[in-house]
Amino acid sequence: MAQKTAKQKAKRPPPRHQLTLDEAIARLGLTGVTQRRMFGGLCYYANGNPFSFLLGEDLALKLPAMQLISASASRAGDLFHPGGGEFVMREYLALSAGTLTDEDKIDEFVQASYGFVSGQGNPEEELAQRDLLEGRSGLYQKKKRPVRQNEKP
Repeated sequence: MAQKTAKQKAKRPPPRHQLTLDEAIARLGLTGVTQRRMFGGLCYYANGNPFSFLLGEDLALKLPAMQLISASASRAGDLFHPGGGEFVMREYLALSAGTLTDEDKIDEFVQASYGFVSGQGNPEEELAQRDLLEGRSGLYQKKKRPVRQNEKP
């Protein structure tokens, strides 16, 4: 059997909910949206800022803190655990199966996410975004141990 050339190799199939997200973006008339493969999934950007992730069975959207909390409480989705591991992208909501069958809900969350990362939110939402970013950066910074009196820094 002859080996397949790079052109003959089959492309990776699109993520499960890509059409759902693409249709919502079209219905809402959102502009400046680009996409790029990332971490085995697909990341969508609004004017250069990431706002949505498609990974495996998940469609996850970046939301302001208060909307994220209320959406989780109403079971519209859960915090996004990419790859199903322990790591949590705590500013992203992975939409529930029920929400993914409701076009109006999808549009509501896509619009909120797009507006949030595009800076179209109200001051409360911007404060929540700043808090989330500061909190996230704290997660990844190594804690410095205090220097003892007789020890060199």
